[in-house]
Amino acid sequence: MIKLYIVQVLVEHPTHALDTNFDYLSKEELKPGVRVAIVFGYQRIIGYVTGCKYSEKSKEDLEEEAGFKYRYISEVIDKQPLLNDELQQLSITLAKLTLSPRISCLQAMLPPQLKPSSNKAVGIKYQNVIEVIDKDAVLKTVKQQEALQFLNQHPHTLLKDFPYSKSVLDKMVEQKAVIIKKEEVYRDPFVDDQKNPIEYALTSDQQKVVNGIMAKINVYHTALIHGVTGSGKTEVYLHLSKYVIQNNRTVLMLVPEISLTPMMVNAFKHKFGKEVAIIHSRLSPGERYDEYRRILNHEVKIVVGARSAIFAPLENIGLIILDEEHDPSYKQESKPRYQTAQIARIRAKYHHCPVVLGSATPSLESYSRAIKGVYDLYELPKRINQFPLPEIELIDMAKEMRQQNYSLFSRAMQKQIQARLQAKEQIILLLNKRGYASFVRCLDCGEVIKCPHCDVTLTYHKQERMLKCHYCEYQIPIMKHCPNCKGTNLKHFGTGTQKVEEQLENLFPGVKVIRYDVDTTKNKDGHQKLLQQFENHEADILLGTQMIAKGLDFENVTFVGVLNADLSLNIPDFRSNERTYQLLEQVSGRAGRGKKKGTVMIQTYNPDHFVLQCVKTHDFNRFFNEEMKIRRLAKYPPYVHLLSIIIQGKNEQAVSKNANQIKTYLQKQLPQILILGPANSLIYRMQDIYRKRILIKFTDSKKLYPVLETMSDFYNKQGTKVHVVCDFNPYSQI
Repeated sequence: MIKLYIVQVLVEHPTHALDTNFDYLSKEELKPGVRVAIVFGYQRIIGYVTGCKYSEKSKEDLEEEAGFKYRYISEVIDKQPLLNDELQQLSITLAKLTLSPRISCLQAMLPPQLKPSSNKAVGIKYQNVIEVIDKDAVLKTVKQQEALQFLNQHPHTLLKDFPYSKSVLDKMVEQKAVIIKKEEVYRDPFVDDQKNPIEYALTSDQQKVVNGIMAKINVYHTALIHGVTGSGKTEVYLHLSKYVIQNNRTVLMLVPEISLTPMMVNAFKHKFGKEVAIIHSRLSPGERYDEYRRILNHEVKIVVGARSAIFAPLENIGLIILDEEHDPSYKQESKPRYQTAQIARIRAKYHHCPVVLGSATPSLESYSRAIKGVYDLYELPKRINQFPLPEIELIDMAKEMRQQNYSLFSRAMQKQIQARLQAKEQIILLLNKRGYASFVRCLDCGEVIKCPHCDVTLTYHKQERMLKCHYCEYQIPIMKHCPNCKGTNLKHFGTGTQKVEEQLENLFPGVKVIRYDVDTTKNKDGHQKLLQQFENHEADILLGTQMIAKGLDFENVTFVGVLNADLSLNIPDFRSNERTYQLLEQVSGRAGRGKKKGTVMIQTYNPDHFVLQCVKTHDFNRFFNEEMKIRRLAKYPPYVHLLSIIIQGKNEQAVSKNANQIKTYLQKQLPQILILGPANSLIYRMQDIYRKRILIKFTDSKKLYPVLETMSDFYNKQGTKVHVVCDFNPYSQI
């Protein structure tokens, strides 16, 4: 009798309606975690095995009992599970926490080449290696004997590196002294063209942090390191990691953005070499595939990467670190909408190890938990070079305008830039563009050129002469005539990095500027190459947006200038004060990190604003206390949790009607919880989808989750005209 196994399979479509296991038959036992090809309806698609059990019944008996025809699995794609037991269980937990289909959680955990929706093979690289099989062989010629001696001294020689002729090698193979075999080669994504990082002896403050965390290294807890910019948090991470791997455990080292990855990778690679794997979205498909397999095969001890690296299949984890823990990039803004720190705590609890959060400007939520004792708090109040934090001057741009200066640069900033250029020192300039875009308006009729699919203006990209939507990728060439009145009086408004670069070149002839933004860093290794050029003094000024505010460490940078400091204060978001403080304090910390004194100038139309005054004096505690008062009065985190419910669909009336129905349902089921809205999302129409938002403020989620599950199932599984998304602790109000 043929053995039969009933295999439970999740299908590849990440929709709520298909978020269930489907039964298939197999003649072999399959492990949970492997991908399979199946026929689903009339389609051949990929599925993910979640369970497998032996059946003593025949196919006919099973079909009679079930009342439907069973299909066999068409193909088994993987020999071994892609995720270990811990991560498979985590996918179930994550689906419940985010109210997302489990398959979307599995897709978030795996690199693109291994996602359930993909069975595309990534080419495995091989190289020819010469292996000695008889090191004492007596060969016929002197040349052959010399070659054998060379191979004995240089085992594992690559064929391409063999310094003797092909005929010599052929004769050695013929005489069975050596063989040529193929070995797999991992692609190495590490570009080692940076200077070796300087290793410092730990300061007494750093040593206290290391000692405190190591004392509880086998206990699940969260520690927050609040260290000023330049206080040596990275060196603390390296010492903790060394201790952990010496005790045969592994380390997850996370940074919020790809732009920060090169420097952290450089520090860890030079300390730990091949024991480090890298995971982030800019790796080539082959590199990501190889790095993932190195981790699966237990060939690494440390994983360094951005947000998705939290799902790396490391085992026996002894430490999880989130550097720049305050950064909003740690929040996943698409399904499943997880917060990386929450996943870190789940994994740390499983492995009985600490989560270490580090920042010069910790989030209000983290710092409030730390001062209450929920987290262990460690302070690093001084820079490791014992130099003071840079002096900060606030420049009143309203005063500049009253004195007829309409340039992007105040007269004081122009003098500072000129002085630094003459002294052969380097400069970082931040264009605070958050919430601000370059757009085109007709001066005849007032028409602003908008995206036809989203409620946003099209952004002007001068270099490509294109107008682009940054939400749906719609783009058109720059026009000569207004689409409304056909006039030709079109004007470009707003300030982008390209425009600032032009003005710098006009003001300072011969200046060399590196523009560091999304456009210039989109290619592979783009971040790395530009930063390396600046490190090598191939440019005088590094000009960029928020990407340049964190993590960069250049000892010759003595001046930092901030343009448009007010813009991020005026965004309709309760975190606007916090984000502005973090941005300005972080970018200020790029100045004076070497032996030369640093200076910072911040241009603003509101120099008396308490956020800017706190930045000027580097007074985090004052900012924290002032902002906490505002949060308490307005009932915002950390005093409550937030849930954003987004109701979206192509039919505007259906969206409005269902949003009101959901509000009524929630008020009835949760009378004690504060429910605001529904209101239009900040971008009401995106990609031709209308979007309403309901905001819930709550302190206890126990009663909330069952109500939300019922609501989500009704709207997302029943085929209604709208789709509902639940976003816990949202970081974006868009």
